[in-house]
Amino acid sequence: MRFYYDLHIHSCLSPCGDDDMTPCNIVGMAKLIGLDVIALTDHNTCRNAPAVLKAAANVGITALAGMELTTSEDVHIVMLFPSLENALAFNDYVDIKRMRIKNRPDIYGNQLVLDENDGIIGAENDLLIAATEIGVYDTARLAYEYGGVAIPAHIDRDGNGLISMLGAIEKDMNFSTVEFSLTAGEDFKKRYIDEGYGFVRNSDAHRLESISERENFIELDKLTPEAIIAVLRGKQ
Repeated sequence: MRFYYDLHIHSCLSPCGDDDMTPCNIVGMAKLIGLDVIALTDHNTCRNAPAVLKAAANVGITALAGMELTTSEDVHIVMLFPSLENALAFNDYVDIKRMRIKNRPDIYGNQLVLDENDGIIGAENDLLIAATEIGVYDTARLAYEYGGVAIPAHIDRDGNGLISMLGAIEKDMNFSTVEFSLTAGEDFKKRYIDEGYGFVRNSDAHRLESISERENFIELDKLTPEAIIAVLRGKQ
């Protein structure tokens, strides 16, 4: 069966995400445009994942808890997990590895933690888009240790893409799947598909109107977070 997805969405906890990117608004937009599965991937945190997963369950959408990790090389890696527990455990690990710089909401934006009803229950005081101490070569291993998968984000883009930052995807980085932006060229995509990488196309949405339309799909016998992770790891 085909299940339509967007596996790279930011909430209002990401400083670059609109304040309108609340759990209910994200899930409501996904439902409106007919998505079956979404993933919340805020910068270096999973703290809004509990609210998004609850809101999604209320309307029949499958949601994955994830993170857009910034490595020590300033590369963005989408980390996806099969359960909230796994994601929050990884969140605790990243908290130890994050660079601590105080956020300036007037410059970078708010970093709001919400509940499933969009009530504000907290805020992150340290800037979430700063690099961590985690290197690119460690991300696939760490993802496996926490039950998930690591996917180099928007590799066709200059900003924080693995190729633009490091020059190439090396085999010993151990990635099975890469992410293309929605505007990636066909020749670019073909190069990495021919090299044997699986791929996803995601929006990297920071605004509601940017969430991917019902276009990209994954084929599964049954839609579960575990099944999605297995496919993205290259295991059918």
